Amino acid sequence: MSGSLAALLADHRAHAAVLDAAPWRDTIASVADAYRVQDELAALAGNDVRAWKVTALGAEQQKGYRSDRPVAGAIFAPYFCASPATVALTDYLTPLLECETAFLLGRDLPQRDKPYRRAEIEAAIAAIVPAMEIADCRWPADAPDLLKLADDMGNGAFIAGHAAKDWRGIDLDNIEVALAYDGVTIEYGKASKILGDPLAAVMALANAQPLPAGGLKAGQIVTTGTCTTPVMLQPGRYDADFGPLGTMTLRVG
Repeated sequence: MSGSLAALLADHRAHAAVLDAAPWRDTIASVADAYRVQDELAALAGNDVRAWKVTALGAEQQKGYRSDRPVAGAIFAPYFCASPATVALTDYLTPLLECETAFLLGRDLPQRDKPYRRAEIEAAIAAIVPAMEIADCRWPADAPDLLKLADDMGNGAFIAGHAAKDWRGIDLDNIEVALAYDGVTIEYGKASKILGDPLAAVMALANAQPLPAGGLKAGQIVTTGTCTTPVMLQPGRYDADFGPLGTMTLRVG
């Protein structure tokens, strides 16, 4: 049945349509079930995973996923682009714009029995990437978290900024973000909002495997969660200033 669900999710994503959750509430009962749907969605997208979004970094959030570990959503090539970017508002249902600190992997981080240490995660990071995510969902707002996880954890689109390869001198905890809409600053945020240290989210995810769609691979980006309060996407221009990581631009038509 999950194969049918994957096809339905892909179709509803393509047509910006809401999928009725009622017939599926009891079919996705675990993270493993949700990840099997993500596997099938990855196959439909050509198995081209460009990034990962991680959530449920704390125990309280994990309860919604019936899990004791963080969970992740795969972001596929058709929904991945570089800044400056332009998107159409009609491609989404209830899109929220988030500004995020992300990390480009320079090597694979496969599942293993021994937990990854921070030094190993640092060694695997090739660059820091400022990012914007358009969060969207093909389910109603009151759908169970596990259904949302099956739907690639509500990814609408991911926009990557310029990768900062010389990142080790950057104070990750104190990266500040200012988001402007049509020239007026509307939100401020800080990378330390993510566990006090966004790199800790990458380590948490690496130690929360197995993941769907082949897991964490070199060349993929791990985005660690929003630094700013999500804002409802509207037509216009958004500019995000990430301080030492540079700026990004998104135009919405």
